[in-house]
Amino acid sequence: MNQTLSANKRLRVTAAVLLIAVLAGAVALMRGNDAQSGEASPTAAASAPAPASASAPAPVPVPAPGSATARTLAATAAAAAPSSNATAKSQSNSPQTQATAIATLGAVRVDRDELMRQLQALPPQARQQLQDNRAGLEQWLRARLAEKALIEQARAQGWQDQPDIRRAVQAAEERIVMQSYLDSVSRAPDGYPTNADLQAAYERAKPQLTVPAQYHVSQIFLPAPLGDADAVAAARKQAQDLAKRAQAPKADFAALAQANSRDETTRAQGGDIGFVPLAQLTPEMRPVVQQMKAGDVSAPVQSAAGFHILKLTALQPAGVTPFDQVSQQLRAALRSQRQELAARAYMEGLLNAGTVSIDGAALNAAFEQSTAATPGPASVARAP
Repeated sequence: MNQTLSANKRLRVTAAVLLIAVLAGAVALMRGNDAQSGEASPTAAASAPAPASASAPAPVPVPAPGSATARTLAATAAAAAPSSNATAKSQSNSPQTQATAIATLGAVRVDRDELMRQLQALPPQARQQLQDNRAGLEQWLRARLAEKALIEQARAQGWQDQPDIRRAVQAAEERIVMQSYLDSVSRAPDGYPTNADLQAAYERAKPQLTVPAQYHVSQIFLPAPLGDADAVAAARKQAQDLAKRAQAPKADFAALAQANSRDETTRAQGGDIGFVPLAQLTPEMRPVVQQMKAGDVSAPVQSAAGFHILKLTALQPAGVTPFDQVSQQLRAALRSQRQELAARAYMEGLLNAGTVSIDGAALNAAFEQSTAATPGPASVARAP
């Protein structure tokens, strides 16, 4: 009996999660359609109450319009939306509908349109990877069939009419409607930010956009732990000899590194470490590399691990990331910041539009009632 009740409880929770996802998807889909038709009227946004000094509660996070989550939920809702018996019967009898089925499990089906919606919601690279991964695609189809079969099973038992599920669905609907409407009245105008706004933001962000100097370094590494005097002496002698050979005119540093370096990660590339800032080099290397010019080969540099013979191939001076490389990120950040401020001001304006009254006695009574209804910690029986 207890196992049956536990199974029913798990099914009830699973069905609630699925129904909430369906509702979220449906609203996300409607929001996407609204976004295509245009944003909120500037007059409506301008008529919003002015912000107050008090901070407003942060909006409840839900999938943003056009996000991958909203698109996925919208596709799920469209695929799993309930239909009437007459519609289901006409679809099952339609040769055209039957022909579009990609996968079936009894009467449950995943049709071509649903699969197309899912694929179109993916980035191009991910879509290509999934196309090349037939096993992964079939695994998704099997999982989707199982989800739809579970939804049908829950509906057949009237699970959507359970009081706790109805409350959960209502709460989810309220959050989605609230956030969707708040987004519509606080959305930044299409022309924002202007080029002047972007340039000003770029100037302010320059300290964070500074790129340190980059040094293109190659090395020949000979291990010699500091505690092993014999190993240090032998490695120093070999390093001095290799440094002289590498500093000779027309010396092939890459060939010397491939033949002698003991650094397994760079030896195959001729000792090439690549472009690195000074901070990524060991403390012993930094002053040496900083004084080198492109093409120079250093004398052996000793560190706690051994000896390094360094060659500086190229140098990129410190600078600021160009405007063109960050303009899109700046635009998105400014629009998001403006919408957040407008949403906060709109919420504060709603509070300031009237008089807020809080019944302290009723509030205390609610807390007392909730405390009385919450079971306390289980007592532990002690042996006498």
